[in-house]
Amino acid sequence: MEIKPSKKNNTLYRVVLCIAAVILLFIVWLIFIVKNTQPDDSIFNFLSYHTTAPRTNTMKVITFFGNHNFLIPANLLAIAFFMFKKSKQDALRVLIIAVSSLGIMSLLKTLFHRHRPINPLIEGITNFSFPSGHAFMSVAFFGLLIYFISHRLKANWRKPLLISILLFIIFLIGFSRVYLRVHYTTDVIAGWIFGVFWLLLCLSVLNKFLNKNPAT
Repeated sequence: MEIKPSKKNNTLYRVVLCIAAVILLFIVWLIFIVKNTQPDDSIFNFLSYHTTAPRTNTMKVITFFGNHNFLIPANLLAIAFFMFKKSKQDALRVLIIAVSSLGIMSLLKTLFHRHRPINPLIEGITNFSFPSGHAFMSVAFFGLLIYFISHRLKANWRKPLLISILLFIIFLIGFSRVYLRVHYTTDVIAGWIFGVFWLLLCLSVLNKFLNKNPAT
C-alpha cells in the first residue's frame, strides 16, 4: 500500500526530526565530550526519594515489555498475523525492522561503550548502556504498530486512543529503565531518538522498494 504524505506533514516531520537530531547531538556532546553526568545524577537522586518495593515491582513488570523475551514472540506473532491476512509486505516490514533494529542497537552500544549506572535495582544486565536497548526496540516495535494503525485503521475515535496508548507504553518502558537504575535518562532519550530515526529510515526504504515490487 503506497502512502503519500502531504507537504504539510512532510514539513512537520522534517522539523521534528531536526529538533530530535539537535537533542541527540547535545546529549552526545554532554556525555562523551564534556563528560557531564549531573543531569542524569540529579534524576537518579530525585527518583531515589520515591523508590518503594511496590513501585519497583511495577517497574519490573513494565520493563518486561521492552525485553527480548516479550518482543521476539510479539514480532513473530505480528508476522504470523500479517501472513494470515495475506499481507506479505507488512510481514516483511515487521521482520526487517525487528532484525535490523537489533543489529543497529547492538552496534551503537559497542560504538559508544558507556558503562551502566551503579547500584541497579535488578540484576543480570551485562552489556553497555548507551543507547537504551529497551527504548530503541520499543520504538521499533510499538512505533511500527503506530505506523500500521495510522495508515490502516479508519479515522474514528479508536485511532488516536490506540496511538496514545502505544506512545504511553513506549514512555513507561523508558521510564522504567531509569527508575530501575539500569540506564541513565540520557540513554533512554537517545534510544528513543535513534529508534525513531531508524524506524523512519527503514519504512522509507521499504515503502519505496515494496511500491516498486507490489508482488513481494
